[in-house]
Amino acid sequence: MKIINEDKKEVMVKKDSYLTELNNTQEICNLLIKTPHYSKMGQEGIFAIVETAKSLGIDPRQALGGGLYFVRGKVEMSARMMNALIRSKKHSVTRDKKSNDEICILHGRRADNNDMWTESFSVVEAKKAGIYKDSGPWATYTRDMLFARALSRLARQLFPDIIGNCYVEGELSLDPSLKEEMPHQSTAVEIADKRSEDEVDELIALFNEIPEYREEIEAFLQKKDIDDFADMPKEMYEKVLKRAISKVEEIHERIM
Repeated sequence: MKIINEDKKEVMVKKDSYLTELNNTQEICNLLIKTPHYSKMGQEGIFAIVETAKSLGIDPRQALGGGLYFVRGKVEMSARMMNALIRSKKHSVTRDKKSNDEICILHGRRADNNDMWTESFSVVEAKKAGIYKDSGPWATYTRDMLFARALSRLARQLFPDIIGNCYVEGELSLDPSLKEEMPHQSTAVEIADKRSEDEVDELIALFNEIPEYREEIEAFLQKKDIDDFADMPKEMYEKVLKRAISKVEEIHERIM
């Protein structure tokens, strides 16, 4: 008589199911990589975003449409999606009345056990970290940027099960380990021809709010055989940045 080990059978079923999901994700990558927009992201980026979305219960279409981003081998999540995910689980995030243009203070409460936590992020911290610039999103949309960073801190402490290993948009530049992993430029000429990490991060932060403009710029760069935002000539970069800031300002004016 043959005895069936139920535990072993369950493990095999789960393994087969996981492999099937991986194959499905790979098929999605193969299809999307053929389009101009997603070709820039690469198969690795598409795969990471789709798999992360699945693990967090996010519709892959929303994730690929601007909810998640693949940056330097890791996944970023837009502040809007992070906030929405937390609230979708009935947890709460409250902005303290003491918050202003210099600091954002957030109070969080879990719906399942009533655990509470408070986190904040300030302009002083942003300047100390070297991410605050006199022009760009930090200067123009200070409150939004402070909120995103404070929310990320709060989520890591109180809602890690909601956000997984995701960073909030634009946060990767603060991770020292990631900076160490970045390849060093070999010559002074190469450095001069490259946009800095801060410049690229500034542009991406704006693109997160205007994905349609990002698609337009990516298509334009593709025609110019430019594969990365960092490879944009300085004059071109400044024009794109100026236009991106203008578009984001228009959006904010319509909301107000």
